[in-house]
Amino acid sequence: MASIASPTSNRKHSVALLVARDQRRYALSPFFAKSDGLLVVDPVERRRRYRANAARTSESACDLILASGATRLICGYVAVPDRDRLRAAGIDVRLGSCARTVNDLVTSFETLPDA
Repeated sequence: MASIASPTSNRKHSVALLVARDQRRYALSPFFAKSDGLLVVDPVERRRRYRANAARTSESACDLILASGATRLICGYVAVPDRDRLRAAGIDVRLGSCARTVNDLVTSFETLPDA
């Protein structure tokens, strides 16, 4: 009998990335607060959800990340107070290169350096 993954287990697999968006293409943003939005990728179910970062403040970016339910985050840059707030909430924050593709960053999450 096949099992259905629970929403909680999906969150363990999900990786959130602060991204710059160009039409339907995404790239890791070099900015935290000024990123276009948050892309949440579930590599197991191959799903992507995008949420715009309309307010473009560090507080709104943190709120967006926390509301996503993801427990892993990749960003190009994060200030220490924002990093500490996210870590206190149980989020594993890593730094990635904006030159790498989103798929490459997601699949290599474990090898990325801690923020």
